[in-house]
Amino acid sequence: MTSAVSVTRGRGLLRAELGRPERRNPIDATLLAELSAALDQAEADPACRVFVLSSTGTDFCAGTDLSDGAPEPEGLPDGREELPYWTLLDRLTRTPLVTVALVDGRATAGGVGLAAACDLVLAGGRATFRLTEALVGLVPAMALPFVARRTGEQRAFAATLRAEEFDAEAAVAAGLADLTGPDAEPLLRRVLAGLGRVDRGTAAALKDYRARLFPRDEDLGRDASRRLLDRFADPACRALLGRLSEVGAA
Repeated sequence: MTSAVSVTRGRGLLRAELGRPERRNPIDATLLAELSAALDQAEADPACRVFVLSSTGTDFCAGTDLSDGAPEPEGLPDGREELPYWTLLDRLTRTPLVTVALVDGRATAGGVGLAAACDLVLAGGRATFRLTEALVGLVPAMALPFVARRTGEQRAFAATLRAEEFDAEAAVAAGLADLTGPDAEPLLRRVLAGLGRVDRGTAAALKDYRARLFPRDEDLGRDASRRLLDRFADPACRALLGRLSEVGAA
């Protein structure tokens, strides 16, 4: 099986690159497991301060893989209270590492949540962001809290309801991204130079304090997972997703 993520190390950082461009870098069990393992590696290295999430191809991430049809809605897998996607997003916000999303392609649906969960989002000239779940009867229950913490409640709600597409500059204006430029790589070098002056302990303390200042409901992950599964159980939604599965991820 082709690996979904390639891992490279640099000075003070670990970079996890989504590497299935022919499938638009979809979110599936393999991707979530490999990203979690990459984060394990980064956290285990005391010299690592920054975790960079990037991709190859014209899509940063196309969202949940629906090539096999809609997921079955009969409860959470393996008795867990949270779906693995939520667990990863939550972890990206709480890890003591600084997490940086390097977006230089289309971020769609769950791909927007993957970027928004990171501490910093750098948008190249090809970057776009669009929550498309409402178009197929779904609610972005797990991505929306992470988008809303960046954009504010009403902006996130309206963007979801309208399936609004943001280019790189609009994403910065809305708060979805922090910096933009024609090419994402120079942005990353610029940010890494600045982060090199902040040690891991300081960054971790700052992130912990932010979490205390703006606490999240401890039950939100479970409730978001349940809400998504309830939408998958809706017959009208399943019919839409069945047709969508013919063209792959969405």
